[in-house]
Amino acid sequence: MESRHQHVTLSGRLKGMEYETECKVSAFEVPVPGSNGYEYALVMICDAPHDLPDGRYHLTFDSRAIPVQRHNGAWLVLWS
Repeated sequence: MESRHQHVTLSGRLKGMEYETECKVSAFEVPVPGSNGYEYALVMICDAPHDLPDGRYHLTFDSRAIPVQRHNGAWLVLWS
């Protein structure tokens, strides 16, 4: 069976810690078996402003919203 994972870069938005800003999201589209839909895996935040403070944010992209956290300048996705 052939894998159809496809790398994508999407526009995203971060909101939290009294900030709201644009970013880029790098991820893989993974087909959902038995449907024409897909989910995202290995989500990473790119091109976010470097001066955002550590703390919790909400990341929105492609009609999805997920919790994320900035910790010591690195982004952690808080979903499984």
